[in-house]
Amino acid sequence: MQSPINIKEEFPHLPRAPIVEAVLDLRVVSSVEWDELSLRSQLEERLPDYPKHDTVQETEVQLSPKTGTNIIKDLVHVGLKCQSEDSFYVVQFNKDSFVFSRLKPYENWEKFSQEALRLWEIFCELLKPIEIGRVGLRFINRLAIRKQQAIELADYYESPPESIKGLNWPLAGYLHQDRIQVPDTPYFVNIIKTTQNTQMDIGLLLDIDVSMNKHLSFDELQISEHMNKMRWVKNKVFFSSLTEKALEECE
Repeated sequence: MQSPINIKEEFPHLPRAPIVEAVLDLRVVSSVEWDELSLRSQLEERLPDYPKHDTVQETEVQLSPKTGTNIIKDLVHVGLKCQSEDSFYVVQFNKDSFVFSRLKPYENWEKFSQEALRLWEIFCELLKPIEIGRVGLRFINRLAIRKQQAIELADYYESPPESIKGLNWPLAGYLHQDRIQVPDTPYFVNIIKTTQNTQMDIGLLLDIDVSMNKHLSFDELQISEHMNKMRWVKNKVFFSSLTEKALEECE
């Protein structure tokens, strides 16, 4: 079977794309010893356009044998998070990962990918990864629907969540997850559908996470090539998941 990916395929432009966050995530094995103070100093010099710095911490939690409750054992520093002046761009230089995200309003793929690759190059220069264990491209979409008496999910999803067949019980909420393999590629897609409601609207969340879990040496990874292919997969899933009515909400 031939890979279905065609990165030259064009998709409709949505003036009001419902993207609330776009994320590039690479899990790595670094070849240099972690030195937060040195890294912070170098990033302050290299990234004056990302002036906000915070330590990324992991909490180690253990179960107490006496009380049966969780107790926090320690806080471990695992990285540095840097934010742009407007806080729309966020990048994490972690011991074992590089995480870059663009928050709403999302601009376009060209700006997102160029900035991601620029920061990834700095990450490579400073932390010198020797192995890549995972590449992930995730887009979280929130389609805001004005509140009304009733919303038919079939008006918005091509494959809508449904209540139990045979029971006349209304669906009060849902959390639906699928994991799909893209044929003849190393890519998997994790798709989550759920809701996020406010007083003003009902938010239909469509979370699309395209990933490749394959251990590669640093020299083997063609990150821009994989990003473009993953973007095609993301777009294919997005436009195949929503109806014409849903897409009209984004125009």
